[in-house]
Amino acid sequence: MREVWLKGDEMEVALQRVVRQLQMYIDISECPFPHVMRAGAVFVPMLVVKEVLFPQVQGTFIDQVLQEHRVELRPTTLSEERQLTQLHRKAFSSKLRRLLSLKHLPDIYPDVLNLLYHANVCKFLDSTATDGVQKTPRS
Repeated sequence: MREVWLKGDEMEVALQRVVRQLQMYIDISECPFPHVMRAGAVFVPMLVVKEVLFPQVQGTFIDQVLQEHRVELRPTTLSEERQLTQLHRKAFSSKLRRLLSLKHLPDIYPDVLNLLYHANVCKFLDSTATDGVQKTPRS
């Protein structure tokens, strides 16, 4: 079923559209998410990737995708931390403050989207597995 979903014409076109949009953000150095600019490049905090773009995917799985793609995350400077904290109106862990270059997002997006699909299938299977189970009253 996953192959049908991933290889379907509609899904492929939609994914290509998203990747093109991300590429456009890179080309014009703009970003619709909370971000910081450093040396002319756009960086998004991992908080955005893990809690805004893909909140249903376990963070460790996203970390694994980053490792597989050999994506290096950058630490934030103190001024960038203040800026991001003001944007989010709350403090967040140093792990989520690490920065991902926006240029890497089109590369990892399809793999993280695949993880999202997997997470949703697992959730669906768990819910249907318990829907048909009859509970026996305790004596």
